[in-house]
Amino acid sequence: MADQSVIVGGIELLRNMGFFDFLLPFLLFFSVIYGVLAKTGIFSSEGKERKDINVIIAFVIALISTTTAWVLNALAGFLPWIGFIAIVILAFLILGSMVAGGDVTQILQSPYFKYGGVAIAAIAVFVTMYYSLGWDKTLSGGGFGLSNTDVALIIIGIVVAVIFYIILKGGSEGSKKGG
Repeated sequence: MADQSVIVGGIELLRNMGFFDFLLPFLLFFSVIYGVLAKTGIFSSEGKERKDINVIIAFVIALISTTTAWVLNALAGFLPWIGFIAIVILAFLILGSMVAGGDVTQILQSPYFKYGGVAIAAIAVFVTMYYSLGWDKTLSGGGFGLSNTDVALIIIGIVVAVIFYIILKGGSEGSKKGG
């Protein structure tokens, strides 16, 4: 039997201690919730930020979320795909900057990139959630009676509607600026 490397042994030790199952998801939930609370300033009073309330709320929500099995399963199925989508988007930005002569700001300031990128990212997140959360199994043949083809057609319809909205909105803004 081959000996395990120190790194693989260390990762297995962390896995056995619950590092990946509890601690990392807890830190992720806590950080995101605290960041949203701090940024929005929901619990600020008289211009003073209430860090104590933000910490308590973020702690409680993170603790409840990480002790719920289906939330952790959904997170474990969802986050790797989000990381993959982020890498793909970054690769497209790198390729786009190479085409634009190294200046990616032109691409980022384009209204097509802004609205199209947001629409594509929203669709990618929805499709990722659809498969990673098991909605493909519950919707097709389930209570809604949708086949995979029906779901694909609905997604394509949403994409086409978003594209038409962006094109029509962009056209009306262009006629206002030009006239």
